[in-house]
Amino acid sequence: MMALIIPYLINLKNFSIGVDNLNLSVYNLSRNLIKLSQLMSKSLSNKAKSDVTLKDIAEVVGKSVAAVSRALNDYDDISPDTRTHIKQVAHEMGYTPNLSARRLQKRTTDTIGLILPVLLPRNADPFYSEILAGVTNESTQQGFDVLVATHVNGSDENEMYHRLIDRHRADGMIIVRPRWHDERIAMMAQRQFPHVVVGKPEFDDEVLSITDDVVEGATILVNHLIVQGHKRIGVVNTPTNLVSSAQFLVGFKNAMLQAGLEIDKDLIETSNFTPKGGYRAGQLLLSKPEPPTAIIVADDIPALGVMAAAQDQGLEIGHDLAVTGYGNALLAEHAQPPLTTIQRSTYNFAGQACKMLIAKLKGKDVEDPPMVKPSLIIRQSSDLALWL
Repeated sequence: MMALIIPYLINLKNFSIGVDNLNLSVYNLSRNLIKLSQLMSKSLSNKAKSDVTLKDIAEVVGKSVAAVSRALNDYDDISPDTRTHIKQVAHEMGYTPNLSARRLQKRTTDTIGLILPVLLPRNADPFYSEILAGVTNESTQQGFDVLVATHVNGSDENEMYHRLIDRHRADGMIIVRPRWHDERIAMMAQRQFPHVVVGKPEFDDEVLSITDDVVEGATILVNHLIVQGHKRIGVVNTPTNLVSSAQFLVGFKNAMLQAGLEIDKDLIETSNFTPKGGYRAGQLLLSKPEPPTAIIVADDIPALGVMAAAQDQGLEIGHDLAVTGYGNALLAEHAQPPLTTIQRSTYNFAGQACKMLIAKLKGKDVEDPPMVKPSLIIRQSSDLALWL
């Protein structure tokens, strides 16, 4: 009996020692795991304080560095799910792209160029404010900067474009209010520099652009006035060097001819984009031996000047004289009386132009969007009776 008990006690003792060793091993393993976790946290913390690289992200997601780079830059050859996953991992790791290094490597600036005219505060044109807002908002969303340069009237505008390109200050340009024989567009084409035009260019099949149908817009305005009983309709057009000015005049003439009304060349004047210019043009039209009973203006801002000229002559806008504008600027809605006009979303046009340009810079195929159809906004300036 003792012979059987002694081996059992020995085995029990060995089992106890084994459990003690196992507990010690588990304890040591736990200590090592805690220590390793602390080291990893410290490492990640230190890494976050420095720059997490594309290689670090690639190791975590199990992709190549090239794939990670293309995912973070929204290339279409990386699936949407993979792009989302890689971006999420990059965000969690605290990745911040080194813009200077990336731009140096790509030989790009990630910058959109925009050259605007210098205007006096009293002659500020809200068109350019909307252009600037639309471009900057879209470019910011896509991680691009905007370089805004200005030029004064009489300065060599083309030289400024050459300078920005030669000094590699921008990757592409947005051009607004295209002109006949536009040297800016010709220069961009000659130098093969990426650009998008806001407005209808002279050769629209050769230039990437976004625009509304100005011909149709002018036609709608004239037809609206004809319905109100007007037959003697005058025009205040914008500067004749602009392509849009010719479009506006074509729309006016088409509507008049279709209605069988006479087109009196003496009732066609031009103005710049200021109330003062519109005021002068309005005075000229209203001083005619047979003045018009209605005046359509190719832009809202000079239309305000036309209304002021009429009011200074004791005329009631909307009753004695109908006036319409074009563009639906904020001032049109708050004019006295509010101005009938054509809706044109300059802000959206600018944003879309910026989106098109950035897509082109990323090597994507880009086509002109459909021409935007105009819509009429009727207010008291064309007929007070509509609001009584």
